[in-house]
Amino acid sequence: MDSKDIIEKVILQYDICEYVFGGIGELHFSDKTWLICKMDCEFYGKSWGCPPYCGDIQESIDKCKQYQNYCLFSTVVETENSWDYNANVKAKKHHEDVTRAIWKDLKDKSLNPYILSTRCTTCEVCACPNEPCRHPDERLSSMESHGIMVMQNVDEAGLTHNFGDNTMVYFGLILY
Repeated sequence: MDSKDIIEKVILQYDICEYVFGGIGELHFSDKTWLICKMDCEFYGKSWGCPPYCGDIQESIDKCKQYQNYCLFSTVVETENSWDYNANVKAKKHHEDVTRAIWKDLKDKSLNPYILSTRCTTCEVCACPNEPCRHPDERLSSMESHGIMVMQNVDEAGLTHNFGDNTMVYFGLILY
């Protein structure tokens, strides 16, 4: 069984909505994604898995490009009110838990993929920037922290990013 078959078998055991496989050359990268993070994300500068503490942007892009293939996947959570902050946090935590479980299962099957997601949720409150990461082996970095143009890649892959009112969609990326 090749890596793609193993990954597909593993992800289908989880609450995955959609997924697509492709070659790394199909993904769009930009060193400008950090600007989006800085302007729009409340976790900028507050997480070891996010800019600016997650490492140099060009080195992160280059690390991704060392892999040959990817699997882009989504999870969807229905909520009573998609504008509810606590519902958003809970949905994102669900996505990160699924992503982390997939990562563990793939490592158990002797694959060593590089996994990116929305942001790290291992700790309720990140130690960043005052203390070192408490769980560096469990830390998930955001796709944007690695220069990945998430919505452009989602659109070009044909994945759905809007299922209507009161749904939240999150994306993860497996590089292998």
